[in-house]
Amino acid sequence: MKWKDQMQLPEGRAAYKGNLHSHTVLSDGHLTACQAAQLYRSHGYHFLCLSEHDLYTDHSQQLDREDFLIFPGLEASANLFAEDGEKRLKCHHMNGILGTKSMQQAAREHFTHMERLTPACCEGSWDGAKQAQKLCDQLRSRGCLVTYNHPIWSRVEPDEVLDLDGIWALEIYNYGTVNESGTGADTTFWDLALRRGKKLYAFASDDNHNNGLFDDCLGGWIEVFSEKFSRESILQAMLNGEFYSSSGPKIYGFGVKNNQVYLHCSACERINFICGGYLAAGETFIAQNRDGLQSATLLLHGKETYVRAECVDWQGKVAWTNPLFLTPEKG
Repeated sequence: MKWKDQMQLPEGRAAYKGNLHSHTVLSDGHLTACQAAQLYRSHGYHFLCLSEHDLYTDHSQQLDREDFLIFPGLEASANLFAEDGEKRLKCHHMNGILGTKSMQQAAREHFTHMERLTPACCEGSWDGAKQAQKLCDQLRSRGCLVTYNHPIWSRVEPDEVLDLDGIWALEIYNYGTVNESGTGADTTFWDLALRRGKKLYAFASDDNHNNGLFDDCLGGWIEVFSEKFSRESILQAMLNGEFYSSSGPKIYGFGVKNNQVYLHCSACERINFICGGYLAAGETFIAQNRDGLQSATLLLHGKETYVRAECVDWQGKVAWTNPLFLTPEKG
């Protein structure tokens, strides 16, 4: 089967770097919103979502600059506690990030700055999938695009997450929980969802609180290939999947041409192509010397359902493409 050519990271566009998961003193962080914006801007970031726990904020009027944007949003939650109500056993954490103008126009109402959202709390047991879908629907109805955050840290089971309708992206790398408890990096939930036919993107983030206990800042981000530097254009590119995630390496190009997947990146120790479909679909390429790999191609055989790529450097830092959802070429 001949697959249709497609380019996920459009040539000729600038790449804008951002963190979608961040906390300040308005929830359990230790920087003010102004300090957080200054920190990220000084390290070459172009946008930041201040996603306070169950508190919607919009600091864009105060903190937007010609080269830096604030994305309004919040991290909403639903919690399962033990029967005695003391220990939290599981949670759903989802970011609601204010969406495009068309998403806002379609919303029944909008969040307002400093609006609190009361989290759902269950004791002893819960219908995890139902609670997750309810929270996702609530955020979408307010004009937000929705992420599902750190599923391994949250102790949820796959069947509480994988069939969610309306999730835009899954957090596959959370720098804060990587360094807190080793529970912030995992792609298993993502591939399970993709194998079920879900069109689901993924993102890396910091989830920074800046409390000084461990490093949780400037370690996970996305780079969006946007036509213009504006909130609307960056959001639309995000919705189109025209971005990659990273904890270190850079990706310059990714797509399908003439039934071959191609990838161009900064020098890495290995490049992994992960495919849906038949057993052992995909391939890993390993550098033979310290010059590293800066490109690789994978011949498609016509039975794959999706393909994504990972670039891994010598320090184990990774960059992840979004999946290419393969469609047959007409004619």
